[in-house]
Amino acid sequence: MEPEITVIIIDDDLGSIQKLQNDLLAFSEIRVLDTATTAELGKRHILKYQPDLVFLDVELPDMSGFDLLDDIRDDILPNLRVVFYTVYDKYILDALRASAFDYLLKPYLIDELAALIERFHTTEPADVACMERSLRKILNRDSRFAIQTVSGLLLVRCEEIFLFQFLGDQRCWQIVLTSRTTHKLKMSTTAKDLLSINNTFVQISQDCIVNLTYLMFIENKTLRCEFYPPFQEEERIASHRYFKQLRERLDII
Repeated sequence: MEPEITVIIIDDDLGSIQKLQNDLLAFSEIRVLDTATTAELGKRHILKYQPDLVFLDVELPDMSGFDLLDDIRDDILPNLRVVFYTVYDKYILDALRASAFDYLLKPYLIDELAALIERFHTTEPADVACMERSLRKILNRDSRFAIQTVSGLLLVRCEEIFLFQFLGDQRCWQIVLTSRTTHKLKMSTTAKDLLSINNTFVQISQDCIVNLTYLMFIENKTLRCEFYPPFQEEERIASHRYFKQLRERLDII
């Protein structure tokens, strides 16, 4: 017999809560302790019960699920496992895939829920430091960050960056914004520095790093890259070396 798993469900949609509760009845080891439709009530439930597992909606009426977790991270037990429960959102999913958290897409299949419960049994919980790093990265996904250019400090959001291009003759990277403006970066800035900003940036060749948000199509034979409007006139060629790494990052059907 599997050990008991205590659960809290936090979702602003009562129908979603009821469906998840009903589906969890198929797993004898699961015991739902309580549910909440707001972040404030959810926080109180988590601190009161200290459950093993929390199903947490990303978007709640009073704050995001990420902010809820950030508010209580100093007061929860280290073995708490969090499953972010969300509708499809590319930015959020990219962040979650690179984090210490699990996720469940709405609407889910019962097999996906079963696989999630199996992962709970077979994987160790992330340590506190890893969870905190993941949370900080997710919380900062929509924030402006500063990048040093040759002329000054540029404050941008990830979605405002179309790509980074290496200028071989000047031996420096250049940032190309969605507004079509460009800024040369310090010569000491490396591809590794740029890729570490956010996991939405991927290198497609020695001299080009693109924002996956705008990448639409990669031709099989030529590895020619096409982009979503308004960048449909732009073309870049991926190298075989980096294309292999790019494929590993994508969910390919």
